[in-house]
Amino acid sequence: MIIIRPLLLFLGFIFQYIPFLQFFGVAILFFTYFALIRNRNTHIKIMKQVYEANNWQFPDIKEEVANFWFAMYIISIIVMSLFYSFLAKKLINIPFEEWQSISIPNWYFYVFFGFFILSWVSYATMINRIVKDQWQLQESEISHNIVKNRFIKLRNGNTAMLLRIITLDIYEWLLLFFLIRETTMHYIEDGTATGKFAIPVSSGDLKKTDIEPIQDIKVKEKTLEPAKTKALKERKEENLDEIYNELIKKIKGMDDKEKYSTIFADVTIIKNKEISKQILNKLLEEGYITKEEFNKLMEFI
Repeated sequence: MIIIRPLLLFLGFIFQYIPFLQFFGVAILFFTYFALIRNRNTHIKIMKQVYEANNWQFPDIKEEVANFWFAMYIISIIVMSLFYSFLAKKLINIPFEEWQSISIPNWYFYVFFGFFILSWVSYATMINRIVKDQWQLQESEISHNIVKNRFIKLRNGNTAMLLRIITLDIYEWLLLFFLIRETTMHYIEDGTATGKFAIPVSSGDLKKTDIEPIQDIKVKEKTLEPAKTKALKERKEENLDEIYNELIKKIKGMDDKEKYSTIFADVTIIKNKEISKQILNKLLEEGYITKEEFNKLMEFI
């Protein structure tokens, strides 16, 4: 994993607003995103193996999808920067009084607008994959007693992009600072950063045999044969009342945080999303979750 120091981010922030050092600021910015995405993928990969070793069902998260959106974001930023440079050079050579008479081809605006939309979509999706995926995994880890603290805060990529525009990109650097801080603290607690569950081998890959299962947590399905366990899960997923009653038994006596994490972990792994929605509606009606918690959970269904 790549651990980034806050000082590097601060330098990148300063460099971005100094004309002859902007290149270094952008380089630090992209490196930070690269580190966050790489850490995300490594975290998911390791925890997926931990879940397999303990016969737990892993949340529905794809490992490498963030890489694509990161590449799209880089492309969109580079193209938009070239357009900015083209326009700036054209304006510099013309007196201010004549700016209104400048003729710019229509295709320029279409391409610029297209890449602006691409930058928005790619950035928002990239942030969602970095934050929402790991937040979802964090909730699952809490339900399995791997971690106790909620270091990673849930954020929305579209809101982040809007705040970036309003604050002239200052929010982007603030968000990166908090993401680095939160994810690093989470990786340390769940053992991803300390090598608690995985031992690197000479090839640099991680093997399932290198995973140290969590021995102090008992899972009922571990006593069943794999085929029976799978069949049982498939049968349960079609039985709304059975799932709901088992969930209620689990959360009775739990505090609010533990209860929410358990509900999140159990409901989001159900493949039949209609059943998930019905369970959440029932939980809301019977007062087990608040309206705010209901809305947040529905984002992952």
